[in-house]
Amino acid sequence: MKTKSIIFAAMLLFLSTNVFSQSGKAGKFGVGIDDITSSPNLLFRYYITDQFSMNLITGVSLEFPGEDAPQGTTKLDGYNLRFGLGGMYHFNVDKLSPYLGLEAIYGIKQNAGFYTVEPDPKNSVKLGLVLGADYFLFEKFSLGIKQNLNFDFQLSRDIPVEETDMLINTTTQFTARYYFN
Repeated sequence: MKTKSIIFAAMLLFLSTNVFSQSGKAGKFGVGIDDITSSPNLLFRYYITDQFSMNLITGVSLEFPGEDAPQGTTKLDGYNLRFGLGGMYHFNVDKLSPYLGLEAIYGIKQNAGFYTVEPDPKNSVKLGLVLGADYFLFEKFSLGIKQNLNFDFQLSRDIPVEETDMLINTTTQFTARYYFN
């Protein structure tokens, strides 16, 4: 019994150091989801070097009011389209990869609802400082969390309802990524 336990422990140690070990990340391409809990963005990540990655971000949210429009109003379906780029510097520590970076996201948003006068879609540019970490469960799969400090510049507004051109907010997002190579 003792021999079996030693063999099992040796196999487990061998597998954990080989299966879970990280090789160089340069040239590695991954696809993932940011903000798993609400309206997710699809994120494509490419490691230019072992420490620096570029991200292409895209997302869409759709909203459809359920009932017919009351008389004298127009039913308007809602959408939120997002496209962006990001750059991250990774501080690689074994299976944990903390990172610091910047993101820029352009968004077009149309609120759903019933309107007597149809509003125009709103355009915005969001610039964000990003602090996060990915934990590699396997060599090709990671789970993570990231915190953003966003500066949201409104390019079109409904005046006099909205009186500001810039909003500042923070977001916390849970992430999941799969890497192909």
